[in-house]
Amino acid sequence: MTQDIEGTRAIASWIGTLASGGLITDAHQEAGLSVAAYVVGESRLAELREWLVELEPDAVVEAQKAAIGALIWMANADRKLDPEEAHLLKQIILASRMDADHQDEMVSAVHDPPSLESLSLRIGHPVLAELLVGLAWELADADGDISRSEESFMVGLGGKLGVEPARVAEIREAIVAKVAR
Repeated sequence: MTQDIEGTRAIASWIGTLASGGLITDAHQEAGLSVAAYVVGESRLAELREWLVELEPDAVVEAQKAAIGALIWMANADRKLDPEEAHLLKQIILASRMDADHQDEMVSAVHDPPSLESLSLRIGHPVLAELLVGLAWELADADGDISRSEESFMVGLGGKLGVEPARVAEIREAIVAKVAR
């Protein structure tokens, strides 16, 4: 089943809301943080917020770009970029609160994925890595079908991010359960 627009906006708000230290300014951000808390737990989400608040603005942007870059790879894992996946990526990029130049750079990368080298270093935090896995699962399901290549990619992405395969599977189940509600 294709993700509804309200759910898409909530999920897309994660990166931008977390980058602002968890400052919630609208209902979509509140819903997105609710899903994020469901996936990783309130205490781990608070730990991530504290880490993000202490980062220099350029480091936050790099973490956001790395996270979005990984999602772009996820969307392209099955070698066909579905319009629903492209739409969700654009929503995530717009919700990132990066400046227009960085947003343009990431929108351009939607059809030409950036390098995955040093991904875990650029992500920088294990909770952000798990949230990214959650976003990637949501993105994989945006077209209503998670292909075998997308499932395989998720295991590899989890490995690059330092997320164990069992945790990748748990996150998938949490996302499917929460979004299905």
